[in-house]
Amino acid sequence: MNRFHKSLLLALCSVSFVSYADNMSIQYSMDPVRLMKQPGLELGKSATHVGVILTIENESDLESLVAKGAEVTYRDGNLVYATLPKTLLSEVADEVRNLSMSIPRQAYPTMDVARSVSGVDEVHKGVSIDDDIVPYTGKGVLIGVVDGGIDPHHIAFTNADGESRIAEYIMTHSAYESPTGQFAADHYNKDNMSSAPTDFECGGHGTHTASVAGGYGAGTIYGGVAPDAELVLVTMGESLYDDEIMYGMKSALNYGKSAKKPIVVNFSLGAISGPHDGTGVMASTIGQTMRRKGQILCFAAGNDAKLQSSLERDFSVDSTPVSTAFAQTHYGTPAPYAYMQAWSADDKITEVCVHVIDTDTRQVVYTSDYVSVDTHRKMSESLYLLDSYGNEGSLFPELDTYFDGMIFVVGNVISQNKRYVTELLAQLDNVGYYSRYALGMSIKSDAGAEVMMTTSASRCFFKSYGVESFVTGNGDNSISDYCTSSNVVAVGAWNARKSFTDIYGNQGYLDEGYHGPHNGIGGYSSYGRNYGKEGGYLPHVLAPGTNVVAAVLGQYYEYYESLVAENNGYYWGTMTGTSMACPFATGVIALWLEAKSDLNRDQVLEIISATAMTDEYTEDAPERSGYGKIDAYNGLKYIYTNYLGVESAVAPDELKPIIRHLSDEQLEIVLNADVVDGEVMMCDMSGNVVATKSFSGNLVELEHRGTAGVYILSIKTEKGNSVNRILVK
Repeated sequence: MNRFHKSLLLALCSVSFVSYADNMSIQYSMDPVRLMKQPGLELGKSATHVGVILTIENESDLESLVAKGAEVTYRDGNLVYATLPKTLLSEVADEVRNLSMSIPRQAYPTMDVARSVSGVDEVHKGVSIDDDIVPYTGKGVLIGVVDGGIDPHHIAFTNADGESRIAEYIMTHSAYESPTGQFAADHYNKDNMSSAPTDFECGGHGTHTASVAGGYGAGTIYGGVAPDAELVLVTMGESLYDDEIMYGMKSALNYGKSAKKPIVVNFSLGAISGPHDGTGVMASTIGQTMRRKGQILCFAAGNDAKLQSSLERDFSVDSTPVSTAFAQTHYGTPAPYAYMQAWSADDKITEVCVHVIDTDTRQVVYTSDYVSVDTHRKMSESLYLLDSYGNEGSLFPELDTYFDGMIFVVGNVISQNKRYVTELLAQLDNVGYYSRYALGMSIKSDAGAEVMMTTSASRCFFKSYGVESFVTGNGDNSISDYCTSSNVVAVGAWNARKSFTDIYGNQGYLDEGYHGPHNGIGGYSSYGRNYGKEGGYLPHVLAPGTNVVAAVLGQYYEYYESLVAENNGYYWGTMTGTSMACPFATGVIALWLEAKSDLNRDQVLEIISATAMTDEYTEDAPERSGYGKIDAYNGLKYIYTNYLGVESAVAPDELKPIIRHLSDEQLEIVLNADVVDGEVMMCDMSGNVVATKSFSGNLVELEHRGTAGVYILSIKTEKGNSVNRILVK
């Protein structure tokens, strides 16, 4: 088998920011990368170079490429990002066997009420957990945010004294857009934060997401979920290529490791295209990230559920070909850019033909023969169904009657998952808003394969145009491919806020046609089957995502129709999307990490599964809602009960102690009632016991050897139990 990964993850197979500004159905995206005369991307140093991602097995292979003119821009173990001379692309594809290669994808952009309904306010107060002790607000925990459009100087990222809570601010520069073809990143910390530039791209998307997770309210009621957490912010403008995303993830995790603090990292971005089994380039790379205790990755599910971007067919049950056409996402008119992936469940080859649809008459006016790409074909011999540029020739010159541009098909069995993928990509120069003719296609598999088809939800979707036997797409596999990684928590959205009042006194309301009903699952919130080892459906959990209020870029305030608060030139406004739900869940997990700093991803999912809220909306659509709606308060109680050895997190009033520090190593504990058989135990935040003592009566002195930090003090008696947080200075 040819081990070269021929999958062309081109611009239309893009990553997206998964949020929408409220009242504006805008999906932040870059224009598609230009198609070349042979499959490749016009990225990087010049039109002569192509950006690629390589998975190497032998150093000699990489050395050989460098000798031929390849330039390494970023490396993480056996994953290498590089620029290749375009002239080498076919040679590399045909001769190098110990490499997997793909084209870098580009990413495009996914409190008051939300905090209350999700139990966050209760956690902030410490009700029934540590009551009059220190509330849980994210102290001692890091929140990482990898995004675009971050203003590090917004007051939301300070504390009440006006001091920055940003531990590190990183601005990346992709090699694929750099004039020098080199990846770069500028780092800022508290010593030089005043000179850090603001990223003005993406409408301030990252400013809002970071504020949801850990923003300070600054005189408003719109503080974030973990307002005392420290922040590691990575901003990428609008480029958002895979290398930047991976660099941001690694930088945040490494900072947490060096600082010896727990960290949860938020990614409000994703891409629908991919195998949805955890073996995609980004999903597998994320999955290979070492699972360290106290390091959690949260990814947004996406906002593509209503964009009709997926289809599925089990040809062993129904052998009828699947026929559909391509339409522009925001207009529903013929799409000038078309992209489709068809993934078989195994190595069975799928065949594709193309159609020309007359949208006026709703008739098919041309159909090509079915074609397939042999797994042993060279990349340079990909099938060009149409090429008006005069270089490769066309299999079907009749298409020239209707379209100018390029249509080609590639296919291969992918070594990572042993599944066959067919990819169709088109750039049609004479197709657009006023076009009469649309590009259609049919997929079949005589071998009886189960096939999942997706298109680039940011640019096009599947539409029938009313043609007989043609079908329109659905959102059943709209989940971001990143979410299928075995190392992430995938977050969808529900609608916590029904209405809001902007700073001008105008009322804004829930758009049930798009958002779904109040308290229901966000109509936009992506979901889908996980075809990997973990199986089931994603997302794992829902969090408030509709009309969520958080900080916005002041420089863009005039573009927001939903500003709700202003404080000395700093603004807060509503945005909607799983981009908002994901940092909300990120903030909740930060609160949990404050209680137990060494939680891992599987434990977080256990907590969510045991405590998430369910209702009629989640029960009616379990494939869309995961375990339910995240519950910060009951999740914290679960941690106390199941991970910190406390049978109950709720203490009778008479057992709520008065705790005095007699010295650095001695506590005095006074209860409001006498007990006969009591035990007091002091644990660090990882659950390690540092002191224990049995006692009777209402007073006990406890000697310990705890260093400075936060500890759990549990008291077990015949009258009940008490759990308390204490601070050793």
